[in-house]
Amino acid sequence: MDLPMIVLIVAIVAIATAGEAFKHYLKSRKITSSEITNNELELLRKQNRHLEQRVEVLEKIVTDNSYDLKSTINAL
Repeated sequence: MDLPMIVLIVAIVAIATAGEAFKHYLKSRKITSSEITNNELELLRKQNRHLEQRVEVLEKIVTDNSYDLKSTINAL
């Protein structure tokens, strides 16, 4: 390979990497800034409450005395 080809490959890789880094920067900036609207915030709160309820149900199931986790795992 000659030098111009190597330079071209390095330039393409650098541009692609910089583009991906810029996309991640923009995504993290939106999440950490106050640009989140009230609707988005309320949706996230509802999702959080729903997930908390699901975890509570799972905790009740797993800690129930009639639930035999070991036999269930061994049956798999």
